[in-house]
Parts: sequence; structure tokens; C-alpha cells
Amino acid sequence: MRNNILKKSLILVFSCILTLGILSSCSRVNMLDFTTSRDDKAFREMLDKVFIALDNKDKEGLKALFGVSSIKNNSNIDSQINNFFQVYKGPSKIAHIDLQLYTGESIEHGKRKTELSGGGKDITITADGIRYCISMMMYSRDDFNKDNEGIHTLEFDTENAHNSKYYTSYNEEDDGPGLYYQDSAEKRDDIRWIQDRSWKYKYYDRKLTTDKLRSAAEKDDDFKNFVTVIGEPNCSWKVYEYYYYELDNGLFAVCKLDHEVRPRSSSGYAVKPNSIVAIYIADEKDDLETIWMADDIVKLYGEYRYFTPVKRELSEDFFKSFVTSSHSLSKLKQEIGPPNIDETWYCYYKLADNRFVGCHYLGDNIEEFFVADSKDKLYTIWEAKSSSD
Repeated sequence: MRNNILKKSLILVFSCILTLGILSSCSRVNMLDFTTSRDDKAFREMLDKVFIALDNKDKEGLKALFGVSSIKNNSNIDSQINNFFQVYKGPSKIAHIDLQLYTGESIEHGKRKTELSGGGKDITITADGIRYCISMMMYSRDDFNKDNEGIHTLEFDTENAHNSKYYTSYNEEDDGPGLYYQDSAEKRDDIRWIQDRSWKYKYYDRKLTTDKLRSAAEKDDDFKNFVTVIGEPNCSWKVYEYYYYELDNGLFAVCKLDHEVRPRSSSGYAVKPNSIVAIYIADEKDDLETIWMADDIVKLYGEYRYFTPVKRELSEDFFKSFVTSSHSLSKLKQEIGPPNIDETWYCYYKLADNRFVGCHYLGDNIEEFFVADSKDKLYTIWEAKSSSD
């Protein structure tokens, strides 16, 4: 589920390990001796200011690092900072930095907005004998709204809590801006484990069945209207548009919205924004079964994909025969028409038995034909030989 859903570009920013003996009273930023980009420099400088405020027990100084809009949108920011300083005993010492920085940037009419986030186990410090994992999200620049510039979420988790099965991180979209702290590794009532991952959970006094969910989606696949009928989800992953509803039997129904599943319009906007493409049932480990899909969606190779019907009957034998004379994707399309599913580097043709032949290609060159069903890649029909073979 998570392999195809990264929305932001992943930039490897820096990789270093600082032992405790290296540090002195010098700025930690100056101690990181390597060439840096504009973005990682801004992130490291902000992180250094956080450490300085902590070491000086400067509550107001720490608060001032948050964006003006973050402070306005969090009436509890002062109590969050006060509560954290009660449990955190400095001075802080960097134990380990091996950071991958996520950078999201939008540019319009010469204006730029740059979001930076990173951390977790990538940033580890020690204070009073306790190891903490730090995560931070900030805007280093926002020409559209200067009040956004600064920290939006800052999270300190003890290593023990971070390694727990019941750990889940905080983010601005789901939790709002602020300073967050976790120190417990015990099972929590506000956490549920679904599809091998922990999620923040909210209880609702209701009884839901698969029939009720299916009926609501069939009548209207707009998620906002779905919520008016069913209610708010118990858990959510808003960034990638997954919403989790607890069922009577303890399982969860997952509403998968159209997050980059269907093709976009010529302007780059979703054709059916906020629409549900599928609902499936999941337990603590896996997705179990799909109970509803939109008419233009199929599940293939573990993913929900946009499907275009084409009238024809195909078998594996056709593809086995085709590669004896040609490895050209354009010629394949000329002979049998467009694929039912067309994606970057892969396209898929539906067989008469409802399985699919997948075609992996580079440019116009077909690299592989394979057979797949709803869950798995089953076997390879043909594969191009490498130059070394």
C-alpha cells in the first residue's frame, strides 16, 4: 500500500555520525562539517536553535521558533512547552545524525513555499541519560504567507516509546501544529494496529457492518457525503487519503480515496476529487478482502488501479508468440490496441480469465511480460536477456 504513495520528493541531505565526545560549546551547526544545500542548511540551523533553547531552559525562545500561524492555531502551545520542560532534563548532546530530509516545494509567479521535515531515529540525542528521537516539520520560506515560516510540529519521543509497537508520530494535518512528546511503550487506548502499522484511534459509539458501508458507497462515492451517512472515521491517513472505520467484529473497513489513482485532467486536477475508489477489510496484519470498488477501478498486484475496458479476448499464448518477432511496445499496441491499465514503465492487459499480463517497458522496448492477479505477480512469461547473458 505504501510503496506508491510518496507525495514529496525524497532528498538525501546528509549522513554523519557524531559521537558525544566531539561536541563542545560551539554551535552544533558549525560542527557538521560538510557541503550542504539551501534546504538542509535551513533545517540544521533551526534544529540548532532548538537545542540552544533547550540547553538554556528558554521557553519563550523555543516558542518563538514556531511559525506565527502555528502559535495562532494552537491555544495549548504554552502548556505543551511547559509540560515538556518539566520532563526534559538537559543539557542535550547529539548522539547520532543520519538524516533523510523530505522537501516539498511549490513555486508560483516567482513566489516560493518550501516545507522541510525529517527526523525520528535519524536524529537521536541524549539528555540526563535518556535517549530521545526528534522529528521536526517546518517551513523555511513561504512567500505566500510569511506567518507560516518557522516550526510547525516538533516531536520528542524517548527511544523506548519510539521502538514500541504502539508508537505513532504526530503531524500537522491530523494533529495540528505544536510540540509533542511520547515516553510510554505500553498499550494505549488511543492506538490501533492495522495493516502492520499503528494509527491514532478515536472511539465512536456506533455499530457498522460491511453491508451498510457498501450501500453508502454505492449510492454516493463522494467521501464528504459518505461521512454524513456513516460518520467520521476512527483512524485516518489524510496525507494519502486512507480512512479507517471500526466494524462490529473488531476488524476495520478502509476507505481508499482517489489519491493519484485516476488520470488527472489536462490542468493537473483530479477528475473526481474526494471520491472513494475502493473499500476493503483489514486486520492487524493484512488487507483481507475488497467489499466495494468503483466501476473504473480494479485491484491488481496489490494496488487499486484505474481500468479502461477494451473489447477483446487475450491469452498468454499471444504474448509468448509476439516476442518471437518483436519487442516493440508501439507495435504491440498497434496489434491489440491500448492496454487496460497504463502507468509509467508498466502497462497491463486483461486476459479472458480476469488475470492480467503485465508489460514492463523502457521507452519502446519491452523488458518483461508477466502474469499477475489481484494480489501477486504470479510468474514471468518472457524476460529480455541482459547484455552480459
